[in-house]
Amino acid sequence: MTDVYHELIDALSETPGRLNQLLKDWTAAGPRSNEEWGPAEVVAHLLDVERLYRGHMQEILRREGAVLRQFDEQRTARDHDYAASDLALSLGEFAAERGETMSLLINLALKDWDRAGILDPEGELSIEDLAERLVDHDAEHLAHIEAGITRG
Repeated sequence: MTDVYHELIDALSETPGRLNQLLKDWTAAGPRSNEEWGPAEVVAHLLDVERLYRGHMQEILRREGAVLRQFDEQRTARDHDYAASDLALSLGEFAAERGETMSLLINLALKDWDRAGILDPEGELSIEDLAERLVDHDAEHLAHIEAGITRG
């Protein structure tokens, strides 16, 4: 079982470096269109999701069975003005936030990975589930950035 946790931690640890590698030569500003986010918006979104998921994990550790708040992607993007995000600043903040998440996960007792909260309407989500979702979420947006760079 610990191998699964190590794999999740390893996958999560790779994302900041991968983002920096993909975006090291990125010079375009702003989104590609009204329909798609550009890299600055994607990284700002990753930052918000990172904070939310780590907050969920912390809440579960404080109180098993905690009710977790839903993420309203459109409202958060609007409220945080993703379109005006500074890519370099967001990359640095994301790396720092991911470091905090890594620290939390590395220091968990094995039994804590199974602790869970409730996210309506999905139901019970464990800390392991949340870590898996972050890995999948990272992969989805890394692919989005890669596709945008190769298309553009």
